[in-house]
Amino acid sequence: MTASSTHRRTMFASGAALATIAIVIAAPARAQTAEPVSQAAQPPADDGVEAGAKEIVVTGSRIRGVAPVGSNVIAIDQAKIAQEPVTSVSDLLRRVPQVVSLGANRNGGSAQNGAANATRGAGINLRGIGTGATLLLYDGKRFPPQGTQGQYTDPSVLPSIALGRVEVVADGASAIYGSDAIAGVVNFILRKDFDGVEARARYGFTDGNYNEAQFSAIIGHKWEGGSAMLAGEYTRNNALLGKDLSWYQDDNRYRGGRDLRTTNCRPGTITVGGSTYAIPAGGVTSANVGSLVAGTSNKCFYNGQDAVIPEQQRVSVVGALSQEIGSGIRFYADGFYSYRDGIIPGTADTFNATVKNTNPFFVSPVAGATQETVTYSLLPELGPDQNAYHSYSWNLTGGIEAKLFSDWSAKAYYAHGQSRDVADRRKGVNTAALNAALADTNAATALNVFGGPNNPATLAKINDNYFVITGATRLDVANLQFDGSLFHFWGGNVRLAVGGEYRKEYTFTDLATGTSAAQVHIADSGSRDVKAVFAELFVPIVGADNAMPGIEQLTLSAAGRYEDYSNFGSTSNPKIGLTYKPVAGVTFRGSYGTSFRAPTFTEVSTIAGGAGLYYDTLPGPSGNLTGIGIAGGNPGLKPETATTWSGGVEVAPRGVPGLVASLTYFHINYTNQIQALRGTAGLLTNPIYASFVNLNPTPAQVTALINSGLPINNAINTSAVAFIADGRRQNLGTSLVGGLDFGLNYDWRWGDFKIDAGVQGTLYTEYKFEAVPDAGLVNVLNTIGFTQKFRTQADTGISWNGFRGRLTLNHLSGYRNTTLVPNQHVSAYNTVDLSLGYDVTPHITVSVDARNLFDRDPPFVDTTRGYDPQSANPIPRLISFTAGVKF
Repeated sequence: MTASSTHRRTMFASGAALATIAIVIAAPARAQTAEPVSQAAQPPADDGVEAGAKEIVVTGSRIRGVAPVGSNVIAIDQAKIAQEPVTSVSDLLRRVPQVVSLGANRNGGSAQNGAANATRGAGINLRGIGTGATLLLYDGKRFPPQGTQGQYTDPSVLPSIALGRVEVVADGASAIYGSDAIAGVVNFILRKDFDGVEARARYGFTDGNYNEAQFSAIIGHKWEGGSAMLAGEYTRNNALLGKDLSWYQDDNRYRGGRDLRTTNCRPGTITVGGSTYAIPAGGVTSANVGSLVAGTSNKCFYNGQDAVIPEQQRVSVVGALSQEIGSGIRFYADGFYSYRDGIIPGTADTFNATVKNTNPFFVSPVAGATQETVTYSLLPELGPDQNAYHSYSWNLTGGIEAKLFSDWSAKAYYAHGQSRDVADRRKGVNTAALNAALADTNAATALNVFGGPNNPATLAKINDNYFVITGATRLDVANLQFDGSLFHFWGGNVRLAVGGEYRKEYTFTDLATGTSAAQVHIADSGSRDVKAVFAELFVPIVGADNAMPGIEQLTLSAAGRYEDYSNFGSTSNPKIGLTYKPVAGVTFRGSYGTSFRAPTFTEVSTIAGGAGLYYDTLPGPSGNLTGIGIAGGNPGLKPETATTWSGGVEVAPRGVPGLVASLTYFHINYTNQIQALRGTAGLLTNPIYASFVNLNPTPAQVTALINSGLPINNAINTSAVAFIADGRRQNLGTSLVGGLDFGLNYDWRWGDFKIDAGVQGTLYTEYKFEAVPDAGLVNVLNTIGFTQKFRTQADTGISWNGFRGRLTLNHLSGYRNTTLVPNQHVSAYNTVDLSLGYDVTPHITVSVDARNLFDRDPPFVDTTRGYDPQSANPIPRLISFTAGVKF
């Protein structure tokens, strides 16, 4: 069966399931009014409460009607979601201070394996310790992993209009949910009980050529004993090109930085006899070779054609169905399907050509030279490569809930999901064709790198180079849970949730190299079974029944989870939480637990995920060295583990209605972190990496490695191998992360005006990292590639007679660019957003939004392109218009 036929079958199955939901939505719909959700409050009817349910499960707890004890829940309600001028769910979450942009995002970047994000999805990274350390759920269920390496989850597979609320628990939660919840969990809750019709259209544009558009709609209906909902969303944006951004440069001298332009240009630069010679415009021949000047070189910047934000379009559909089928029995089903594709222009078709005097165009400024090196770029002749990518993901769930006895209930569901990502790169530099064209003695077909014209057929052969990456995952989950009251205790009923889960995870990867006529596939696949049992106990020591002065409420929770993996063993994780209210309006909370992240398939495979041998150039003890970098997985990997604890206070004084202040300290001790050292800065020079590097290997060692059977991913000059670096994944790293989350919010009325103002953010007090065991912890807080010390957002809003407005200040503190000695100080990043809206009628709304109102450029970082894509948004001032209708 072909991939395309499998995709069609997948689309048909998902479409048929969602169409079934649409068919049952047939009755007239009534208008809905979104209401805000406070942190621990029960949401409104259309914000996720399933038909027939009297108590809901809040993220961070499996017990119905119980908020997570000891942990804070950050909630974004449907009204806030609707007013945010963003075109994806992932962008919505990036406005939460606890979410850091490191890792997978559509800007690109290399921090935390971001370079592996070949299809430019966007994960969520709580606390900045990695997208893999944040668990994403929808309605408490896992998404199938995404990305060509199955290394992150992009929540934008869900239409934003279908979300009733988003809940974030930035606290270790593996005892509740299992693997990946080290930094916390984000739960996207659907509007399953929505009744009505609602649609939104948004169009945004910058002062330049970038624009984005979105259209979304939701329809739902409730009836006696049941409900159905169907929502869809289409989003597109064109490419934001580097040439549209004045600051997108490699020559940073005008800002006090370095000239980082490349010498791989057309015309290029000749190196011979220990000196360089710039080839003049129009080329060099025997007639003018004598005019070349030693010590000169050409520099260029062709990256104005980079897609800083790539062209992309996305279609997402989600549906949910619920029906009571008997006394106390309810059946439910839900599913989503999402597809996105785009183009990433490739501007890196460059090479250093070794040209011999047998080439018909050979000329040399050094008399008698028989060989020289010429730097070159194909881009001026061929234009940028058009690297297509596409991705789809879908999931279907069916379940049943039943009331048992007393207040006990049972819930069981089965979910099956799949994803597939393809980075379709068919253009590049074909080394074999390049060498053949340089060695060709026929002037009609040989490659001329000295500035003259070239045969189009020759260029096409050199540019015919496959590097097509495919990744696919499947996830099956069967879950059974019971919960209810055990007995009445001092402060109320002691409640218990207990259950089990079975997961089957499958991953497939393939790398196709070669040419259009013949490809070589390096493929691998594997699956594993995960069996888990879990329990959570809620103990109300003091409650409404026995409250006393100084102790209005005291509750304790204890949770535990045991998971057994078929490929590496088992792990157990506990968590305890405590909530204490001495008086009304004051709450103290604390939690302690352990969490873990299981290694992914690509991390344990010796073949998948770009494994093999690479011919690398790295800084050595005395200049750049060329050698072999070994990449790949490690079957012996163990789970990453973490110990997390937090403590905080929230004050909502009754004497000042609408005022809420909170402060929470968190600490994460993250060990056995899986690191891939290939290409790491200082790999050849820092003594801590000495055990992973063999400097000056013998010819026998090089030959043995070449013949070891590991894939060879680019041409290796065995006579110039100065090092062998083992960069395969290992359990090496340790991180200590701590800080303070804070928030201050106040809502009040002034006559007919409704006003709110607030500030929320995170102040990191500690981020220490140990790259390899026994190397010692190093302070990396406020350095490039790691989180900044201070992240905050302050906003104020006002509404009056259908008008509303909101002003938001986003602040990211300055940090150090440690790739330079002395370090460069990178300025703070402050942007302002403005939103104005008007309710034309109770059913029609319009708004205009300005993101980055004052058109602030990203802070200057003295590196290629002049900015840090992991910390700054490259999009200039974006004006968007939104119109919504509901009935």
